[in-house]
Amino acid sequence: MNFKIAAQVVVSTFIVAILLVACNNTNAEDLRKVVDLSGYWRFSIGDDTSWANPDYDDSDWDQIRVSTSWENEGYNEYNGYAWYRKTFRAGSLSPNEPIYLMLGHIDDADEVYVNGQLIGKSGSFPPDFETAYNHQRKYIIPYELLNFKGNNTIAVRVYDSHQAGGIVGGRIGIFRDEEIELLDYVFSGEWKFKIGDDKAWRTSNYNDEDWQNVNVPGEWGSYGYPDYDGYGWYRKEFRLNKSFSDDELYLCLGQIDDYDQVFLNGKFIGDIFRLKKERKIKKGREYRAKRTYKIPKGLLKTNGVNVLAVRVYDYMQHGGIYEGPLGIMTEENHKKYTRKYSGWRYNHDSFLEYVFNF
Repeated sequence: MNFKIAAQVVVSTFIVAILLVACNNTNAEDLRKVVDLSGYWRFSIGDDTSWANPDYDDSDWDQIRVSTSWENEGYNEYNGYAWYRKTFRAGSLSPNEPIYLMLGHIDDADEVYVNGQLIGKSGSFPPDFETAYNHQRKYIIPYELLNFKGNNTIAVRVYDSHQAGGIVGGRIGIFRDEEIELLDYVFSGEWKFKIGDDKAWRTSNYNDEDWQNVNVPGEWGSYGYPDYDGYGWYRKEFRLNKSFSDDELYLCLGQIDDYDQVFLNGKFIGDIFRLKKERKIKKGREYRAKRTYKIPKGLLKTNGVNVLAVRVYDYMQHGGIYEGPLGIMTEENHKKYTRKYSGWRYNHDSFLEYVFNF
């Protein structure tokens, strides 16, 4: 092998190595598993809503592995309804931060209950069946539902229309968002949500009592709109429970699919189009951008109710405020956050695209 060929081999090997790193990191979230839920779960075919009850006796149910299809666990060619159940302890979780239940991919549709309360769903069941087999299941667990001194029960209702069924693969467990430490005020949790578009929805005095209560972040497919493309609005009322010594404050809204406009107390404070100019975000990569918007001085009420309204437009596939962190951060933490997410891998899908403009 001559020198030229050897050099080409070295360069090729180097590029492949970088590509492997890029592929492993591009879609990585800064989540740390705090409760492992992989392994064996209680399982039964059929459908009974009482199976969501944490006191239900499932001792005579089968036990099958998660995550793999139920066909691989002996339920060959079964299509229809089935339930999974699993208990866990919450002692390692904090009641002061958002926690996420990750269930990987489920074929086809699901509803997820924690201690008997519905926390999220993807797809829809018959007679209006819609599959969500390609959606990553990630649901916020409201901390008020948890028993921090005893057992907690997860119940997952699944419907499969054909082929493989069940909790078939992916990350399984309860996770915390490590980036929560950069927030001085957290907005994850319950928001108001409505599909459609109306300029009046940005105003602070608008009555949103009839809007849907949803857990944010989360794809709006988990709110019952798996194939919806168009406008949707989020609203959040909050009172500050602390005073900020830093007068340079930023609103952090994680990642949004695809476009957003943000209003605080009725005033426009930013949108994805401004961020595209500032960060040189490539067209078609808007959904990957980490949203942070500077809060104008004097706009945030230190006493009284503040209202945050976020207008979102999704033009294809998944939609909504789908990933955190969500909250208010000081200028110092904003600098740390933007440094972390200013690299090429958050604005490009691959190393080749970045280097060769593919």
